This record gives sequence, structure tokens and C-alpha cells, in this order.
Amino acid sequence: MPHTTPKTSRIPGPLHKAGLFVLFAAITAALCLLLNFLLVDDLHAYSRVTLGEYYAQADAVDTVFVGSSHSYRSFDPDTIDPILGSHSFNLGTSQQQPDGSYWLIREAAANSPLKTVYLETFYTGYNQQKSSNVPLACYLITDYMRASSPYRYQYLWEMGGAAAFADLVFPARHAIADPGELPALWRGKLTGGYNAGNYGWVTYPDEGEAYRDRGFVYTEGTSIWGFGTLMHVDASAPISPFGRANLTRIAEFCKKQNIRLVLVTAPLPSAYVQDTQNYQAYVDAMRSFAAANGTQYWDFSLFKDTDLLPIGFDDFSDMHHLNGQGAETFSKAFATVAARSAAGEDVSGLFYDTVAEKLATSPDSTVQQGEGN
Repeated sequence: MPHTTPKTSRIPGPLHKAGLFVLFAAITAALCLLLNFLLVDDLHAYSRVTLGEYYAQADAVDTVFVGSSHSYRSFDPDTIDPILGSHSFNLGTSQQQPDGSYWLIREAAANSPLKTVYLETFYTGYNQQKSSNVPLACYLITDYMRASSPYRYQYLWEMGGAAAFADLVFPARHAIADPGELPALWRGKLTGGYNAGNYGWVTYPDEGEAYRDRGFVYTEGTSIWGFGTLMHVDASAPISPFGRANLTRIAEFCKKQNIRLVLVTAPLPSAYVQDTQNYQAYVDAMRSFAAANGTQYWDFSLFKDTDLLPIGFDDFSDMHHLNGQGAETFSKAFATVAARSAAGEDVSGLFYDTVAEKLATSPDSTVQQGEGN
């Protein structure tokens, strides 16, 4: 019987399968990177610049501001630090939800010698029912957190589960560029758009908006829409279960880490507060939470000293945000109050107990000019 050479099996062996998998994974990763380069607009994201700058100086940061746009449009570290003697950084991001604030505080505590957290608590965020209602608020943070950060992945999973990781791999799902802007975007990515200190892509002269430094955004102009409210407060539930749960874990984490926590609401126009039904219920709920958790709540919408904080119609860019001029004035007043508090003074007497008292005694010029009535 003639000798025959066995035919090589056509069934791939384990090593061959592994090689094919690695090749497939590499090709997929390369395609994702290419598509992200071609389609994703990350140059215009304030949070890209903010987090990049934060990581570059994280070793020196001892104070952070966290919260939504009311944080990054209100607290200017360059104005605050000379008064407080701190090295602060503003980690505010657009529409930041309470869980986003929690994970950013965890990230800051892991990377910085953190001593103080000022949590900006604009009421609409603390009335959300769940984070996945505003997924982009999460992606604006996780897209630019360090790849090595465990909190990046914990936050993504908590917000959106497996689907959120698909957005991490392919951010064009939530940050796709306008087709007409693509050529300029490609040039920007190839010619220094990502360079540290390049604020050209986060400066908008036509809109009167510009990223300045350490997370602060300066805005020009005044409100052209008046001061109508975004939403009313539910007097029976002024803080949602989602908001309270995250406030609680922020307070517990800061206490465990020996980090000083202060809850702050940046000043709102008196006309806006006047138009918001049951705003007092929110103030009372925040004060009660602060008292129960060994911290403080400062609502600068109810601030008494109009000489220290002389703001009015000309200091608001829209119905509820400070403009740059107002932010500089507020930052000085805030830092003065914070310094007095840090020195041991009880500053609660600097704030009116009620909205009604503030409006009756010293409303700002948004009410005096008839706005919101």
C-alpha cells in the first residue's frame, strides 16, 4: 500500500484562531481611530481643555469647584486664589449631573492633595430622576478622563451600562461633527488644535464666549430674553431621590477623606428666583441636608451685602447665568466669604433666611427694572 502524506487539517488550531482574533481586533481598533479622527468634534469641547489642564497641574491643586455651567461660568480661580491662598481648579462641565460631580471629586481626590470641595448646586440638576436622562453630561467628562482612571469606567457603567462603553469606543455616536466643518476640523487636529494652551477652538467671538484658564469660561453680554424660570420646584420633593443619593455619597466621601465640603449656589437674578415657584423649599431642603451632614449651604441669590456683591441686570448673560463681569464680581465676594468661613467665622448670617425677605429688602436690578414680573 503506497505511503501517503497526511493532508494538513483545514480546521484552525487554537494559536491560529488567536492570531486571527488579534488581527481582527487590531483592524477594528485602527478603523475606530480613523473614524474618530474623521468624524468626531472634540476640539470644541470645554471639558477637553479643562481636564487636560487639570491633569497637567493636578499635583498642586488643593481646591476644586464642581458642578454644571453655573460652576464654570461663575468661579474664576485667578480671582479667588490670591484671596484664599489656594491653588484651585474649576472642574465644572456643561449640564454636569450630581453623579458626575461625585466621580469628578473621586478623580480629583485620587490625583491631587485635595483639601476643599465647593459643590455648585443649581437646583435643576438636583431634581433629575436619573443620570441617563442626560447622557451627554456623562460623555463630556468620561471622553476626556485619563484612560487609566477607574472612575471613568465606573461612571460610564453606572450611567448607561454596556451601551455607554460603545460611546467610549466610538464617540461619533454622540459627538459627530457637522459635515461642513470637517475640513477645518481635520486641519485643526493636524496643526496643534490639541496643544496645551491653545484656546482658539474654545473661543467664540460671535457668541461672546471664551475659555480663559483653569476651567473658567468668560461670557460677554446681558440677557435678551428676560428672566423667566427654567422649571418650578416641587415643594413636596425639592430634591429628587437621585439628587439626594449623590449628595449623600459626596458628603460621606469627603468626610471619610477629611476634605472640607461646602454646597454653593452661584447668584441667580432676583427676577428668576421670584419667578420660580417654591424656590424656598429647595433652599430649606439644602440647608437641612447641610446641617445633617456637617457642612454648609451658601445660596448667593440670598446674599445680604450688596456692597460686597453689587450685581444686577448688567451682570447676567442670560436668564440664570452670570456673565464674565458678574463672575469676576462674584468670585471676589465668594472668596471673601470663604476666607472668613475657613478662619472659623460663622457666615450663615450673611444670607437671608428666606426668598421673601431678600426680595422685599434688597432685590437686584432685574426686579427693579420690571424683569420677570
